[in-house]
Amino acid sequence: MTINKYFVFVPSIEESKAEKESEVVKTKEAQRQALVKQAQQQGGL
Repeated sequence: MTINKYFVFVPSIEESKAEKESEVVKTKEAQRQALVKQAQQQGGL
């Protein structure tokens, strides 16, 4: 834990938040790749 006169930083909270955000990014990236593949198969790209 880091304390300074302006804020308190608690890494454990940030790590759990980052894990959730990482899962969302992975899901969205998988959806994007599927859409790109579909467009390529249809001749869009």
